[in-house]
Amino acid sequence: MPYKLIFKLLVSLLLLSSAAYSQDKVYVKKLVIKLSSPAMHGRGYVKQGDLKAAKLLAKEFEKAGLQHFGESYFQPYSFPVNTFPGKVDVKINGKKLMPGSEVVINPMTNSVNQSYELLRLPDTITQIASIYALVDTNQLAGKMLVIPEGVANAYRRGIPGVPALIQTIEKAMWWHVYGAGNPENKLHLKIKATALPADAKTITVDAKAVFVPDYQTQNLIAYVPGSVQADSFFVFVAHYDHLGHMGKKTVYPGASDNASGTAAVMDLARYYAANPEKARYTMIFALVSGEEAGLLGSSYLAENPPFDLNKTRFVINFDMVGTGSEGLSVVNGKVLPEYAALMEQLNSQKNYFPDIRLGGESCNSDHCPFYEKGVPAFFLFTRGPENREYHTITDTPEKLPFTAYESLFGIVTDFVEAASSSLFDR
Repeated sequence: MPYKLIFKLLVSLLLLSSAAYSQDKVYVKKLVIKLSSPAMHGRGYVKQGDLKAAKLLAKEFEKAGLQHFGESYFQPYSFPVNTFPGKVDVKINGKKLMPGSEVVINPMTNSVNQSYELLRLPDTITQIASIYALVDTNQLAGKMLVIPEGVANAYRRGIPGVPALIQTIEKAMWWHVYGAGNPENKLHLKIKATALPADAKTITVDAKAVFVPDYQTQNLIAYVPGSVQADSFFVFVAHYDHLGHMGKKTVYPGASDNASGTAAVMDLARYYAANPEKARYTMIFALVSGEEAGLLGSSYLAENPPFDLNKTRFVINFDMVGTGSEGLSVVNGKVLPEYAALMEQLNSQKNYFPDIRLGGESCNSDHCPFYEKGVPAFFLFTRGPENREYHTITDTPEKLPFTAYESLFGIVTDFVEAASSSLFDR
């Protein structure tokens, strides 16, 4: 065979080998676009957005050749949730506000169709206790308090004795659905300060809530069998759900939170499926719903695992991993110093990130239910000013650059390999 032909074949083999052993950022970006598309309805609990996303992800698992426990990748479960599939109309002096950008409604709010007199409180107030010195809560029928942004948690938790309130917001308008399983006869709004004129006297709210006491949803679980110790497990987890709809037209795409983490887990699943010899332990890939409503999917999985948690070596949770110019944050890093030291060592050797920031314990994402069961777990998220979207209607794929995705993939796969030989089997 001529030398040049041999050389070309060798180069081709090397390229194929490299492709099989590396991340696929193009795939990740395409999957984020699909998960954040209008067809997914914000991956929430209006128009079964979560189910549409789950079916797409199950097909991706199947195409990659991953195995499942039981008959399918689905792990069904249910929870109560309050939704807003219809009207969310808010008018100030007859002018309609834009849902999502100018106004959001607390997810615990029941249906309401009422007008209120606006009762403004001084912008200097920062404590709920100060409100009681200014307002007789027995005289609030037909009135809505306007409270400044500085009163912590007023919109989210409410104020005892105050049935209707507005908290004005100077910064980006973000929404949440935590607590949506327990609706109340209270009306809490956040309104952009610039959308509430100083001379405004009245507000009209017409919002249709639909409470679903037993919403049927699902986690997805796939795996690649271990090549050395198949009865021990390493788990990658990310939540694929997001906020869904707030009204008919306002949808939260959730590209950063958390299509990015979902796509990263799917990319890792494809990598280990294509390279099963890299899977010393059985590699579990869990995509959970219900995170935005309170870590419900990961909690259900931790209580009902189809694999043995006592033989689970480690869990890595991915949530908002589309940036990275400023570095990588490792929640639980301070309480798992040996594992954190290994990750820092790998970063020093290969210069993956400009900074590794170790955090303490925090039950702020889907690593927590496993950690509370005694399984060592990290929560990874990337940092950088290139994307600051969080629970906004503008969390869209084109704003997510995946600045350091190659580094994230590299440090995670290096960590799995290094920890498998140096920490897990001591």
